[in-house]
Amino acid sequence: MATGMCKDCLKGSVHEGETKGHVTTIHGFDTYVSHPAVPTKSAILVLIPDGMGWSSPNMRLTADRFANRTGCTVYLPDFMAGYQMPLWVMDLPIEDILHNWTSPKSLLMKPYYFFWALYAMIPFRLTNGIPKSHERVVKFFTALRKDEGKENLVGVAGFCWGGKHAFLLGAEKDGDGEYLIDFAFAGHPSRVEIPKEIEELQTPISVAMGTEDFMNKMEFSKGMKELLEKKEGRAGGSELVFYEGGNHGFACRADLKNERLKECADAAEDHFVRWVERMVERLGAGRSTS
Repeated sequence: MATGMCKDCLKGSVHEGETKGHVTTIHGFDTYVSHPAVPTKSAILVLIPDGMGWSSPNMRLTADRFANRTGCTVYLPDFMAGYQMPLWVMDLPIEDILHNWTSPKSLLMKPYYFFWALYAMIPFRLTNGIPKSHERVVKFFTALRKDEGKENLVGVAGFCWGGKHAFLLGAEKDGDGEYLIDFAFAGHPSRVEIPKEIEELQTPISVAMGTEDFMNKMEFSKGMKELLEKKEGRAGGSELVFYEGGNHGFACRADLKNERLKECADAAEDHFVRWVERMVERLGAGRSTS
């Protein structure tokens, strides 16, 4: 699948809370911006969301928490050209649609649910497949590097669909031959190509992966972990951390009423905060260069 989606990409829960940031235009993209209450680090963090997009409350609340917990300004741009997945897809009975072929009620309702699933997915797929969407991502980061990125470190946190972009960005340079980002984090990334994308990676990345990830099977994830931990040079120190019981989507769409998934989500957020602190300490107050 070009957009890197599985059944768990359509599952999850909407998180509640009051967002604190604001919406503006940055480098030509509508962007949700969250500033820390007490700025402490010379870094800009950019969130690249899952399929639910930049407007989902989950991502905006995450941006607010990341800003306050890291002391960094956080940007959450619309990289999907307005075609994110609607939140109501998470209410569709995906398991019944895919697996229940015995219940008369389920069989009767399948065409109805299939229609709405396709209604949500097709525009997303057509607009946000790779490499089409990655061109937009690179455009934003190229402008960011030439502006705020002259004096600040640039970090990225990508989830599911956004995790794929985080890996790709780790190899991208601007027209002057400088890397677009200084460090990256990926929560259960979608459709990472190994070994190719890890061999090309030139930016340290930390990955949070669940042991119950439908898209990233354990054999695949263990192979990714081994390759990442062999990286040297600029990408040295890359890592993958497993979260027992975490599913695909746990870091951004976890059902917070599920105690285990909430523990995984909270631990992954702590993981990200520690990674930012580690990268800022390693790279210094100014940005790293090629």
